[in-house]
Amino acid sequence: MASLIKKVTSFVSNNMLLIIALLIGIMGIGYYSGSKSVTMDSMTNNRAYNGEGGNAPVMDNVNVNPAGPLGTNADFAQVENIKTSTPGLSNCNAQESVQDPKELLPQDTNSEWARLNPVGQGDLSDVNLLKAGHHIGINTVGQSLRNANQQLRSDPPVPQVNVGPWHNTTIEADNMRVPLELGSAPALQQ
Repeated sequence: MASLIKKVTSFVSNNMLLIIALLIGIMGIGYYSGSKSVTMDSMTNNRAYNGEGGNAPVMDNVNVNPAGPLGTNADFAQVENIKTSTPGLSNCNAQESVQDPKELLPQDTNSEWARLNPVGQGDLSDVNLLKAGHHIGINTVGQSLRNANQQLRSDPPVPQVNVGPWHNTTIEADNMRVPLELGSAPALQQ
């Protein structure tokens, strides 16, 4: 037992600076964590903690009514003695709303509009100019050429090399193009 006390006292005397630094570090962490946990976010005011009561004062004669049915709640407050820079709308703008867009077009058949845009023969209203089978036979989704060659003669094929697991091309050579070079064999038809 005496040897243990001797070892502890020799350790303390040899490492006094390390022990003081360790105690200062522990105290600093304690003060830091204590300052973080003091604040409580309880969504109440401090009067509840001081014993003054945290409830709002109750008013006896409050004029609050429940909402009425839909469409009956549009009671606007009256505004008095307000000066604005824009005057009110004149009576000419208080006409009835337009129910049919044809009311906005000119009605006179002898007008310049009617002379330049006649209605009758050659009228294209209600004519469907699209054909349903326009794209039949054209592969618009699969192997359409993404970098299509617009030349008549075919280009020499560029060899594909393996560049690794990334950046590999998905564009293949155009084997369906008819070669127009001298001495070349026709393309294989499948």
